[in-house]
Amino acid sequence: MTLIKRLTAIVLTLSTVLSLSGANLVFAQDQDIKDLQDEISVRKSQIDQISIKVDEYRKKVNEYASQSSSLENDIAMLENETALTDLDIQSTQIEIESQELQIQVLQESIKENSERILLQKQMLSEMIVELDKNDGASLIEIIFSSKNVNDLFSEIEYLETMNADLSDAVNQTKETREKLVSDEAEQITRLDDLVDLQEDLKVKMTVLESQMKDKDTLLEYAQLSENQYKVMLSQTRQEEQYVTQQISAIQAKMDQLLVSSDDYGQETYFTWPMRGVITATFHDPTYPFRNLGEHTGLDIATSAGTPIVAAAPGYVAWAKYGNSYGNYVMVIHANGYATLYAHMSSTAVVADQYVARGDVLGYEGTTGFSTGPHLHFEVRLNGIPVDPQQYLPSY
Repeated sequence: MTLIKRLTAIVLTLSTVLSLSGANLVFAQDQDIKDLQDEISVRKSQIDQISIKVDEYRKKVNEYASQSSSLENDIAMLENETALTDLDIQSTQIEIESQELQIQVLQESIKENSERILLQKQMLSEMIVELDKNDGASLIEIIFSSKNVNDLFSEIEYLETMNADLSDAVNQTKETREKLVSDEAEQITRLDDLVDLQEDLKVKMTVLESQMKDKDTLLEYAQLSENQYKVMLSQTRQEEQYVTQQISAIQAKMDQLLVSSDDYGQETYFTWPMRGVITATFHDPTYPFRNLGEHTGLDIATSAGTPIVAAAPGYVAWAKYGNSYGNYVMVIHANGYATLYAHMSSTAVVADQYVARGDVLGYEGTTGFSTGPHLHFEVRLNGIPVDPQQYLPSY
């Protein structure tokens, strides 16, 4: 067989093998991928069903939030909130399973394309080796050694066929490589999404734990006598009034100290005192203890014992214990601002002490009127509580 005929035979064999191998590879893995995609469809259907229930519970929560605050209403609202969060957790868990299945589909596709590229490379390599084996004669010499014109045209047709099939084979390899790169990039994206979902699940679990403890506390209050409840309500309001009065009284004294600091006259800005899960916002309409008063700050939950730091430089007005706030610290800042940090397991500063931004004030705990470890953080302007999130950087 002449060189041209041998090359043509190799090219034709290559095209046939590549076509069949690609089909066989797909056929071998198609069933696995189909099974995975069926499971993904089941997960999506489950999420859709949960979404319907979520809408129902969210509507109930909003209805209770719009009603007058009472122990009975707040317990009912919290029960619905707990159910809502539990559904969110179920939905997130199913979404995690769906992402894991989609990653498996991509891995199967990556495996298939890798095998196909390897086979294509092997076949192309064989062709290149054959091109180098010219039996001591060039292609031109082989062509013009033809005995007659018909043989010459036959040889030229062989060359044209070889060139077309070789071009197709090379293009197919390039397309397979591009698909492989695309699959690998999508897999990385899916893995990143999976990590985000897992972090989101941790947050929702923390919120659920907090809500369950809030519910237990409300149920305990439901057992109190009317007189006991009034005493507790009075103590809470007295402490709130005391804090407001003392801030106004002590602000002038602290301003004299702040005059000598580098921060005096500069715009006051705040940083987060602690990273964690926000379980209640400022004036939160779904706050479970609305019957005791508006929620005057942010509740941030994380592991017990986590350090709590100063959100801005200033002077410690006091570090003390209160029935409602538990162990808490008040820091006076420039420009009429103050911050309050409550429910600490212990404090790490004393009155009149200067603190820089980021200095440790104490450690997260559950002292005072608290259903679980968290920080109650307030920002006050001229003694009046304001929304901390308006002054803090994006979380």
